[in-house]
Amino acid sequence: MLTVLDCTLRDGGYYNNWDYPTGLVRRYLEVMKRAGIDYVELGLRTESADSFAGPYAFTVDEWIRHIGVPEGVRVGVMCNAKDLLKGGPGAVQRIFAKAEDSPVELVRIAAHFAEIDNCTEIVLALHALGYRVGFNFMQSNGRSADELSSKARLLSEWPVDVLYFADSMGNMSAKDVAFIVAALRDGWDRELGFHAHDNMGCALSNCMAAMELGVTWIDATVLGMGRGAGNARIENLLLALAENGGHDADLSSLLNLVVEEFQPLQKKYGWGPNLYYHLSAMYGVHPTYVQEMLSDDRYKPSTIITALRRLGESGATGFSQDRLLDATQEQRDSVLGTWSPKGWLQGRDVLMIGPGSGVKQHLEGLLHYISTKKPYVICINSNDWFPVDKVDAWVACNRQRLLLDRDFYANNQGTLVVPVGLIDEEELSVWKNWNILDYGMAVQKGHFEVGELTAVLPAALSAIYGLGICSVAGANRVLLAGFDGYELGDPRHSQMEMALKCYRDYQDSIPLVAITPTSLSLPEKSPYAPRI
Repeated sequence: MLTVLDCTLRDGGYYNNWDYPTGLVRRYLEVMKRAGIDYVELGLRTESADSFAGPYAFTVDEWIRHIGVPEGVRVGVMCNAKDLLKGGPGAVQRIFAKAEDSPVELVRIAAHFAEIDNCTEIVLALHALGYRVGFNFMQSNGRSADELSSKARLLSEWPVDVLYFADSMGNMSAKDVAFIVAALRDGWDRELGFHAHDNMGCALSNCMAAMELGVTWIDATVLGMGRGAGNARIENLLLALAENGGHDADLSSLLNLVVEEFQPLQKKYGWGPNLYYHLSAMYGVHPTYVQEMLSDDRYKPSTIITALRRLGESGATGFSQDRLLDATQEQRDSVLGTWSPKGWLQGRDVLMIGPGSGVKQHLEGLLHYISTKKPYVICINSNDWFPVDKVDAWVACNRQRLLLDRDFYANNQGTLVVPVGLIDEEELSVWKNWNILDYGMAVQKGHFEVGELTAVLPAALSAIYGLGICSVAGANRVLLAGFDGYELGDPRHSQMEMALKCYRDYQDSIPLVAITPTSLSLPEKSPYAPRI
């Protein structure tokens, strides 16, 4: 007998931070009842989050009772194994009451293969509390038959009701589904489930293939809403089942929900199959990389495609902000220059404008400082908040950022210091109205040094490139505005701190002072003070 599980609110939460309007959720639950859905997975359940998240990131019993679940709708939640393992002994008991006292009936554990062996106590604790337990093997594709069957055999010794395999990368074919089912069946004789992703447009066909092979639990979401390209669409799945006589329920309210509520959400968040998700599946890259890049309008198609290729080459099967940063910043290691900045800024104070919102917040003070103190003003890349007529020169050394700022350069003119070798010949027309000063750059991790024609940088960071230019040019000191920094856990913060340390350790570095608020390790002063 087939069990259909809808996990829209849980998987779709990767787009809206699990923050759904209560009215939408109540309508959704009524629709799920009318559509004859067996289980609704309302969200994740975890103890805490490092930043704001909506109620369906936690899905506590009190909130479920608050929204009200229609009679006859069975509710489930999902836990990430890494969260429960991190919580240590007693984590399950802290976040779950006894099943008889909870509106939740089903708890699914999502685990990567390296975590599976450590989940015994989690499963036993949930079973002891009276829950039905599902267990999801993440990133199942590409595993050997021996690994799949041995892990399935291990789970057969635990009180697990249904074993799922997930197409986390969205790159499974019907042949892959058949291979995995056969391998799992070698060690598991209870119910099997399948969670499909739609990166290559194969989610529904893979679900149908799985059912033909005896898989009896199938996941889907409304309009496919879910991480990355999304999942099998519940409306398409139920229509296909109805056509084959496998599902008999009222689907009109579901179709209305799709059109009236979820199509606007899809337009806003942009999930669904496209070329980038297809490439991520081909390269075996975690789809969150695509999701992150598509959410930032500065990334051009060529940037995304190049980054996906690099991520595939580096084996990016798990998402990391640090790795994304490397993939979008990686470029030629060495670009020789032809222009020397020696003596260019001799004895002058430089005001360096960074990308942070501190520039916007203190623009009046910065402009007053410029008018009274007359520093040489350098802008790092582009800054939409700062008036271009107050900038003496722009500095850039990162090819990806140059491409992201193409429209700015095409619509403005001025002096730009840049390693010209980063710019392809056919793209130079974008900078035709600019006075380009060609100062070179080489990247050597952990090292900073400047010469007359080239700077050696620890990373391709335009700010550090600019500081190197100021040193060679004989500047007196650099006042930094808009160098807000990032949260302490952000890899970009660590990268900038490392680069600044390399700069300060250089024998010919010049003094740096932040004159807008910063979280970086910099001395701070105020642009409003009579003396800085």
